[in-house]
Amino acid sequence: MEIIRRNTDYSIRALVYLALHSSVEIKAGEIAEKQEVPLEYLQKILQRLTRGGFILSHRGAYGGFSLAKEPEDINLLEIIETMQGKLVMNKCFLGKDGCPRAPKCVLKDNWLQLEQRIAGFLSQITLQDLVEQVREGGFVEGGE
Repeated sequence: MEIIRRNTDYSIRALVYLALHSSVEIKAGEIAEKQEVPLEYLQKILQRLTRGGFILSHRGAYGGFSLAKEPEDINLLEIIETMQGKLVMNKCFLGKDGCPRAPKCVLKDNWLQLEQRIAGFLSQITLQDLVEQVREGGFVEGGE
């Protein structure tokens, strides 16, 4: 079961890289190279992160990308929901409340509780936490 999709993983890696280099604007090519992400794919991810309000796009010869918020103001749940949509454990065809089996579904409450616990856990992990883990872990400058 895949919970975190590839594009979400790439977006988190890009955001961590930007946070590690917050004093300068970073070009997409540099992020792609350092994080080993295909450039064309990363550019689409960066567009989505820009629309989501996580990063700023700076145009021009010396342009690039930078964080739009402080790393401590960005949490994993926000990133995941921007990239993948709302966190759900079970995609009922009619929706959680529209399913005719919902009143007698023995799993419904369990799925909802699990969603809430995962969402709560992910909302407590900030981009700053990840940056600190990278720095403490002795990872190379690229955040690899």
